[in-house]
Amino acid sequence: MTQMAGVGAMEPIPGNVPPGSLPVRRALILAAGLGQRMRPLTADVPKCLVEVNGVPILFSSLRVLASAGVTEAIIVVGHEAAQVRRRVGNKFAGIDIEYVDAPLFDTTNNIRSLWDARQYCDEDILLLEGDVLFDRDVVMRLREQAGSSMAVAPNNANFSGTVVCRDDRGFVTAFILGAELDGRLNGNDAQKTVNIYLLRAEALRTKILPELCRQVDSGNVQAYYETVFRDLVADGTFADLVAVDVSTSRWYELDDYRDLEMAEFMFLSREHQFDRIQSLHGSHWRYGVVDHSYLYNLHFPPPSMLNVLRDELSDIVTNYPVGQTELDRLVAQWTATHPANIVVGNGAAELIKVLGQHFIEKMTIPVPSFNEYENVLRPEQLDRVALDPVTFELDLDAFAESARQAGSDVAVLVTPNNPTALSVDRQAVLELARRLAEHGCRLIVDESFIEFSRAGRSASVEGDVDSHPNLVIIKSMSKVFGIAGLRIGYLLTADQHFAAAVRSHLPIWNLNGMAESFLRQVGRYRSEFAASCEVVRDTCQELYHSLRELPGLAPFRPDANFVFCKITVPGLTGPALARRLYVEHGILIKDCASKTMPEADRYLRIASRTAVENRRLVDALSQLGLDRL
Repeated sequence: MTQMAGVGAMEPIPGNVPPGSLPVRRALILAAGLGQRMRPLTADVPKCLVEVNGVPILFSSLRVLASAGVTEAIIVVGHEAAQVRRRVGNKFAGIDIEYVDAPLFDTTNNIRSLWDARQYCDEDILLLEGDVLFDRDVVMRLREQAGSSMAVAPNNANFSGTVVCRDDRGFVTAFILGAELDGRLNGNDAQKTVNIYLLRAEALRTKILPELCRQVDSGNVQAYYETVFRDLVADGTFADLVAVDVSTSRWYELDDYRDLEMAEFMFLSREHQFDRIQSLHGSHWRYGVVDHSYLYNLHFPPPSMLNVLRDELSDIVTNYPVGQTELDRLVAQWTATHPANIVVGNGAAELIKVLGQHFIEKMTIPVPSFNEYENVLRPEQLDRVALDPVTFELDLDAFAESARQAGSDVAVLVTPNNPTALSVDRQAVLELARRLAEHGCRLIVDESFIEFSRAGRSASVEGDVDSHPNLVIIKSMSKVFGIAGLRIGYLLTADQHFAAAVRSHLPIWNLNGMAESFLRQVGRYRSEFAASCEVVRDTCQELYHSLRELPGLAPFRPDANFVFCKITVPGLTGPALARRLYVEHGILIKDCASKTMPEADRYLRIASRTAVENRRLVDALSQLGLDRL
């Protein structure tokens, strides 16, 4: 069970208690379990001592509790109990530590661990698990309540474990344990338990302890202690338990290795988070990042199409996908061409790598451009032609002449270009193909963003491959269709022998079943796709005009779904600005320091997202005050 810190309005809190007026001095920490879902890491280390960013979970928890006024902690231990005693000691971070042994920890659940420590439930306590990381604010918000309270956050499909329902005053009306969930509850009607409770002495004495002892005495020792709260709330005995939304604070419960990786990211400083993100190459949404770095269509696929894919998920996961021949046919249906002219890749990146490894001796490429084309070749295989340093336009005559003189067998043209978002006219592309053909040079045209250009599909040269045998189109469907996670790209050429040769270097099953299902469905959504591209064009132009109003930036008018900008503030670099934007606002943009061009570190590439997100980005940049940095 996990939770990313969110941003939103605070929930109304029942009662009128001044913050911090009801401190709690004692914490009861349940840390006896085996931590089986984290094995082998927990084979000889208790889960509470698993390290997150080099610090054991329990150490972090005790330090936070100490900062919140806790002076005594009772730790229930079982698995590797001696190790906990040795490493934590009898005093930690100013907190007096006492231990309670859970003799049946390996055959019972945490309801029994709580029962083992029942003698310490004679005053107000903070009850928490030994595998939860949390900020001080979580405890301080619970302390605002006059009565007993629990920390919760909006539920979502990625969570597991207990959820609660609450009324409009915040009082808990139902506990629903993980095994009882039907999958229908979401953040609108249920809250996920954080497993941190503030239990007042009266509730412990008159309600919780009697029910706890009754359940343990009846043999219910395999349950979670939430069953006690569930039953008390259900019969109306515990009607004054308050659920406090702490989603604006950081917290994380670590159940498995995935949780460990996510918790490590969450509890890094923003500076270190930014460094970590640079190595991820995607999946930014899992970390709560607003991603204006990667370039894809946020307005497609439509919900109706996603529903079809969802309904097929069981069959997709349990069956083999089709092979290359059928994939070629499926893409050919979209492009209205012969399947033998098509080669389908696991994203355009797979095809680019195959071309670089097997089909290119010398390549001429305008720079700056998409780095993957340069990265697949050795430096001596590259003939780079610089774009105009002011306008970033391509001199086609100079480009063709450079390819001739270099003896290149391949030339690459990305239009609209990445990172400049500038296009080359269709007729100019065809003239370039004709001139290169005279020297036996194949022209690869990457049209991954063509639908986002002002001319749209009419700017494409896909329909001209039959009359230009040396013309090869590369297309990333992942970008224009908004399916970056499915990884689909294709190569199109009239040279079927060349297509067959490229295809021979691909695995039979290089696309998964979800990608196949998408290709089978997408032809039914042509109008929705065209409409989505129109929205992308409009929102990107709006972003461009907004960026023009910011002092310190000089954006180029885009012909794609992103804006290329030069930083005009002396001494300010793209990497420094990108870092600061993330650290202060949680927004990710792409600096162009790795691009092949003069003053590369003075340029940015900013992806257009939704209109609302674009406005937030511009506001964040405005707040930074670029002209004052």
